[in-house]
Amino acid sequence: MSKIVTLPPPPPKRRRLAPPIATNQQEPAETPAGHADTASFEHDFAAEPAAPEALPNDALVALQLLNSRFPAVAGVAPFATCAQLYSVLADRTAADRQLEELRRSNTVRLLQLPASRDECVVMLTADYVAAVQRCKEELAARSQQQQQQQQQPHGGGGGGDRNAAGHAAGALEAFAWFAERVLPACTEVMVTHGELLQLLSGAPPARPGQPRRQADAAGAAAGEPHVSLLLSQGLLTRHTGGPDGYLFSMPNAGAAVRSVAAGRQEILSLLQRRRQPELLEAELLKRKLQRSVLGVRWHVTDMVGGGALLRIPTAVGPLLRAAKRGG
Repeated sequence: MSKIVTLPPPPPKRRRLAPPIATNQQEPAETPAGHADTASFEHDFAAEPAAPEALPNDALVALQLLNSRFPAVAGVAPFATCAQLYSVLADRTAADRQLEELRRSNTVRLLQLPASRDECVVMLTADYVAAVQRCKEELAARSQQQQQQQQQPHGGGGGGDRNAAGHAAGALEAFAWFAERVLPACTEVMVTHGELLQLLSGAPPARPGQPRRQADAAGAAAGEPHVSLLLSQGLLTRHTGGPDGYLFSMPNAGAAVRSVAAGRQEILSLLQRRRQPELLEAELLKRKLQRSVLGVRWHVTDMVGGGALLRIPTAVGPLLRAAKRGG
């Protein structure tokens, strides 16, 4: 019998290579052995998208949302109550914790309401600093106008006018010191007199064991005229219920701050005069308040979050009912 011989497969056909295309570009230089191509690495690294920035926490997002709804007719920088944050955020414990983190990082300022020692409003630090700058610009404009009026009858400025201008410029420095030195270093609701003078003068905060007199002497560069100026502009108010110190406050916001309590009382009185202390939210939003510049919507958000009003869903829309006192 004949044997079957298995032949090996034929070799693969060779493909004709296309002739190299002539280019004017120079070939890249060879990299030394053992070294990576750093140019291509840097190019690839640069092409990668940048890592996203840390997202703001829920309390900051809620505050920004409330600020976008703040009535412009109030004439002040936007602010919100803690109760309004509670109306947006479901977890109050988490909201308080996040708000404390924002305060410590000087992202927000907590400003105590004059009518209540336990209640504060929340304002973005950037908005607060902008309000400080507006105070400075308005005061500088008034000072310049007064100097021009004083110079007109005399026909020219004397040494007294130059001294007055120098004193005015020195006083205006208090605004920059307040924004750049005091606010970043003191994020609490209040500041003592000695700490305020220290921070205004650029001195470091007093250590816990440092005597009070030594702390006050360190702030000699910033005198009482600077503190008086901040008080007169509404950036500080005297803290009467505690140690010798000052509360941070909103400038030119007297009407808005008074409206917080006045608007609440007006809405409650309106509901309590009805046979049933309740009203559809859509109907209440059509009303105009006589004692508040903040508007009905602002107060409804505040009172629902604070528990003064109960929002009850119905077939025709949310119903607002005044909560019973003591329960």
